Amino acid sequence: MYSYYDLRVDIQYLTRMGADLLYIGNTVLGRPIPALHIGDYSPNQILIQGSVHAREHITSQLIVELIYYVLRTHGTDFGGGGMYFVPMVNIDGVMLCQFGLAEAPQSLHEFLLNINGGSDDFSLWKANINAVDINTNFPARWGTGVQNVFSPAPSDYVGPYPASEPETRALMDITLRVYPQLTISYHARGQEIYWQFYQQEPNLSRDRAIGQVFSELTTYALIDGALGSAGGYKDWCIQDFFIPAYTFEIVDASYPYPIDYIALEEDWELNKLVPITALNQAKAVFG
Repeated sequence: MYSYYDLRVDIQYLTRMGADLLYIGNTVLGRPIPALHIGDYSPNQILIQGSVHAREHITSQLIVELIYYVLRTHGTDFGGGGMYFVPMVNIDGVMLCQFGLAEAPQSLHEFLLNINGGSDDFSLWKANINAVDINTNFPARWGTGVQNVFSPAPSDYVGPYPASEPETRALMDITLRVYPQLTISYHARGQEIYWQFYQQEPNLSRDRAIGQVFSELTTYALIDGALGSAGGYKDWCIQDFFIPAYTFEIVDASYPYPIDYIALEEDWELNKLVPITALNQAKAVFG
């Protein structure tokens, strides 16, 4: 299990190795959301983020291991360009998922228990501490997803309005500030790559071609079609920035939730070259 406490320890090592630390905002409960940057600050930037969904905290460990790998193999000089990483967006949700009500204020216990059907086992929880699914809360055809729900729930609740959640706004703010040329959102599970959200030519062909590069690199299936997606970070990046944006679903679908971290042994090898490949693809397309 990889927690916010583990992330804070790793940040100390990663900054000593040359990564820059910044905070992109705070969670509902006031926890600072850290981001790490490697490389220069030229226009060529990519952004990789994970743990938007609480029960997918395995993605946070993967992202941190990717940062270590990039620093050890490439240092902080990529011949131009840089990488932003937000390893754990939904910190409150992850801590609730991992440690239960001990990580939530007493004032929220009754609310959370009611939402969770009376159970104090939150290991399958996806939402933030407000019971909003952050990956349905972005202003990209908000509220039109096929699995959307419209009241607080462990998953799929779109929130009272687009970008209602501080975690959503934090990710939006850093994206607007950086204007990355490519983004990757790590989720779990399925070993698939989603890339499409109503973009038109020539971006459609461009984004499919880059997705095919990622598919061949990771062996993950490249999935065509929006498939009823709405309100996701990938969706918003494609809609508002017209950039290539991808959702990587790591870990074989046979692993049940909560996912055993042994699953990372395979997926680490499949993903270790993703950041440098993503930056090279962005530089090739945008110059």
